[in-house]
Amino acid sequence: MSDFSDSDSDTDLNFNSAAEAVQKIHTQLSAPDLLELYGLYKQSTCGKCNIPKPGIFQAQARSKWSAWNSLGEMDQKEARRLYTEKISRLDPNWQAVDKSKLKTGWVVHSVHANEEEQIDEDNKTPFDYVKENNLSGLKRILVKDSINNLDKDSGMGLIHWATDRNAGDLLEYLLSSGANVNLQDSDGQSCLHYAASCGHFDCLRILIKFGADKDLRDNEGAIALEVADDENIRKLLES
Repeated sequence: MSDFSDSDSDTDLNFNSAAEAVQKIHTQLSAPDLLELYGLYKQSTCGKCNIPKPGIFQAQARSKWSAWNSLGEMDQKEARRLYTEKISRLDPNWQAVDKSKLKTGWVVHSVHANEEEQIDEDNKTPFDYVKENNLSGLKRILVKDSINNLDKDSGMGLIHWATDRNAGDLLEYLLSSGANVNLQDSDGQSCLHYAASCGHFDCLRILIKFGADKDLRDNEGAIALEVADDENIRKLLES
């Protein structure tokens, strides 16, 4: 039985905190646990599986697809609750952070267990501000020379985080500031893959406007069109 609040805000806050916890312990988790968490995360953020089943030679991608697709019509709020409960079983201590002190949205990687150690504004990184969807904070500290660096914990770039959060303003600012529109994460996925698979139409249009390569393949050999299910997104990628 979960002891979490049933309110949407509390469910979202617990989910976002749990997602941050995964980044810290993912190397310690088994493959089945990681696949289950992947499926629940995708269901939580994108809803029902909306991409075609990968080809037979894309074993890793097929496993991820199966984990997501197996959740069927599960409600996104229920998926967030199950995701959080899964993390609580895997790492009972992840809730040591005082959630009343955390903001909604993605919690920064640098949050510590003790309130007095909690990250402050002066110590935040560009990744922290992108995860918070805080454009003014990002503008204040962004260093152009590091705009294409990958987050060491997630293997994602700033523009990947912006696309994942469907933060079009942040994405456009980063691209206008010199971010590589075809930057690939540690799985070889570009932001076009992210926008296509999650149905983030506005971000997709921004990426195409900045010249994103529609034929760029990830480590599994898939292009963005092959991970898109939404008809409008497919049409845009095919145009």
